[in-house]
Amino acid sequence: MTPKRYETAILFDPELPEDARKEFLGKLSGIVAAYKGEVLKTDDWGNRKLAYAIKKKSNAFYTFLLYTGNRGVVEEVERNIKISEGILRHLTTLHTAPLAPKVEAAAPPAGDAPADSGTPAPETPAPETPQTPAPPAEA
Repeated sequence: MTPKRYETAILFDPELPEDARKEFLGKLSGIVAAYKGEVLKTDDWGNRKLAYAIKKKSNAFYTFLLYTGNRGVVEEVERNIKISEGILRHLTTLHTAPLAPKVEAAAPPAGDAPADSGTPAPETPAPETPQTPAPPAEA
């Protein structure tokens, strides 16, 4: 059975130093690894304005953590988030969307692409739409 994928959104206090955020995310990575999972992606959105004040703060530092793990990983991650200082909100969801593979811009191999012969590519005709007759003009 493959482990499930989860995504946790964490809203850090904007006054929390960057090294404290990185240290906490490293701690979460260790917890995920202890549950035979792996952190697939850490996405930092930076400081954003909140829709409403949370703990008298109008901004928060958004971080999204995408990870896999066995049973109990979400409970342990959320327990550590709850006891940590400097976190305004968090939300964990089951991630069901397929992961897009990393696409690297690669040049086409030499010799595989045909040389341009100077003739334009054939165009596909546009689908014809039925025309309604115009109403008769009044005199």
